[in-house]
This record gives sequence, structure tokens and C-alpha cells, in this order.
Amino acid sequence: MKYKYLLFDLDGTLLHFEPEAFIRTYLGAASKYFIDLIPDPKKFVKEILSSTDAMEKGDDETTNTLEEFLNDFCPKFEANCDDIRQRFLDFYQTEFKVIKPLITKMKGAVDLLEMLKKEHPKIKIILATNPVFPFVSIKKRMEWGEISQDYFDLITHAENSTYCKGNGKYWNEILEKINGTAEESLVIGNDGYRDMGAKAYGFSTFLIEENLENEELMTSDIQPDYRGTLEDLYHLLK
Repeated sequence: MKYKYLLFDLDGTLLHFEPEAFIRTYLGAASKYFIDLIPDPKKFVKEILSSTDAMEKGDDETTNTLEEFLNDFCPKFEANCDDIRQRFLDFYQTEFKVIKPLITKMKGAVDLLEMLKKEHPKIKIILATNPVFPFVSIKKRMEWGEISQDYFDLITHAENSTYCKGNGKYWNEILEKINGTAEESLVIGNDGYRDMGAKAYGFSTFLIEENLENEELMTSDIQPDYRGTLEDLYHLLK
């Protein structure tokens, strides 16, 4: 195989995911969970969206993305930032379970990962999910989608990533961690902007069409090298 490094997105790529329902359900549950610390649910929702946007645009090499979020979010409220951080982590361990019905197993995902581990054991497999959530949140979604952590050599998340997708430094940071090159890598995802944007930094790309997002933002310079289903990807890599 020509690729030594495979970078998989998670939501909408290796598991079925309903982004609009997710955001609505997540924000509703989180605002209730924070009601004693942040008693204004409307302000909570507004600022969590605003600070997430700031985190995605962040370019500070001295902070991880979770710190980037909290540095923008916490000053907007009277609550102690350590308490806010811990409350988010507690939420993901408890009430985040309301998200579970929105996440289902993706047909062919496990078969693909099993084949890669069996037939191409030297390939490094990276779960390159946009690191806007702490690891505990990602672990929960993987569990609900029946995707084992054991398949991956690296999982990006808000505690171990300095940048988010959309920033070329996100992809370069992964390459540094796995000692890889863009020319030997294939990025696989369903987001025409966040995932296919890796094309601009020298990566080959495969667009998963089953849960397409942001296709309208896919400019001519980031058109994918391949596109299709997980089954198509299976045959390409096998």
C-alpha cells in the first residue's frame, strides 16, 4: 500500500452522527447541568458557541484546545474557572449519555479497521477527530459507535492538541507525533471543509459521502482525491 498513515475522522465517518440534533441536545443538557454555576441558560448557550468558535480559530502554541476554550469562556461568568472545567468533565461522565441515542454504529467501520490491522499491521492509524472535546467525550462516542480505542496509534482530543481542524498546524502536529509525512498519509472524513482541507497541506484525501457536511465549502483547491462509502475505501486500501 502507498500509504503508511491513515487519519480517520470520527463523527459521520466511523460512526453515524446527527450534528444538528447533537448540538441541540448537548446544549440543552449541559445548560441544565450548569444551572447552579451559570444560572442563565441562554447566556450559557450563547457563550459556549462563541468560545468554541474562538477555540477553533485559536493559534496559541502554548495552550491546548481545552485551555483555549476555557480562557475565552470562563471570564464571561462569575464562577471559578477550575469549577467550570471540572463541571464539564463531570458532565461528560454523567448526563452526556443523553447523546447516546443519536450515535449509532456505521456499517463497515469495524470490518475496515479489522482488515487494516490484520493485513497492514505496519500502517499507523490515527483517529483525527476535531479536538473540540475532552478525551472522555470522545471515548463515550467511540463506545456508543462500537469503535475500540485499540485500533488507533493516536487519538486527537482537547487535552493533547494545540490546534483544531481548519488550521494547518493541526495536521502538522499529528505528523510530528507519528514521525510521518503528508505525502505518505491519507485523510479520511465526511467534512468537505475540516477534513478535505488537509489537501492544502499536502495530504491525500478520501471524502466519505454517507454523512456529508460542509460540501459547499469545499473549494477547488481541496477537492478530494477519492470519494465514496466505507466499502469503497475498504476496497481501495485492501
